[in-house]
Amino acid sequence: MSLAGRTVLVTRPAAQGAALATLLTAAGAQPLAFPLLDIVPQPDALAALPALAGAADWLVFVSPSAIDVAWPVLAELPPAARLACVGAPSAQRLAALAGRPVLHPSNGADSGALLAEPALAELAGQRVLIVRGIGGRAELAEGLAARGAAVEFAEVYRRVDAAPDWAAFDSAADAGTLAAACVTSAEIAERLFQLAGRSRQATLQSLLYSVPHARIAERLAQLGARYVVTTPAGDAALVDGLSEWFQRHP
Repeated sequence: MSLAGRTVLVTRPAAQGAALATLLTAAGAQPLAFPLLDIVPQPDALAALPALAGAADWLVFVSPSAIDVAWPVLAELPPAARLACVGAPSAQRLAALAGRPVLHPSNGADSGALLAEPALAELAGQRVLIVRGIGGRAELAEGLAARGAAVEFAEVYRRVDAAPDWAAFDSAADAGTLAAACVTSAEIAERLFQLAGRSRQATLQSLLYSVPHARIAERLAQLGARYVVTTPAGDAALVDGLSEWFQRHP
């Protein structure tokens, strides 16, 4: 198996890495939980969320963390409210929780792809609630507002630096097993290189990275990473990307 014996960093927030780790293990890899960010819920925003959601025509969840943090306080949604997500894996999970369809991009997994969906082409007089973390990107809100929507935000969490296990990282690097990392946002990529310190930069630049978006690949290249595979969204695609690369480069 192409991943047998290879250590792969799972850099997602701790609550979101288990499924990916399971798939890596099944593929023969040795996943190393290595969260670079912690997700901290915002109590005031969560307290206000049910009322905001009750007045919305659309609820748009922009990340897995938005679903994880917000959904437990949304006991009931207005029957007419429509749901949307930026990526298909998040949309599938939200649909299972909500018991109703969730709009997501038919091609791509970012704000631009969601804005290309015909259902969002004309939003005059509609209220859209974007559920996200503090300080999210502006593209989606600006695009929706340009189509006539009244856009509000529920910024239900903030991101803080986590405390990844650098001793385990160094041990795997010294043993020669550290081979790859799955990185699911440009912010995580930046934190990885920032927190590593200068002594680990060469090791990070030599790893293979599996990422679900070209924007993440571009940021990693700027940070000096030499080997990056860009895959469709989803855990299985990330693992397949690693496996296929190592099959070609044993």
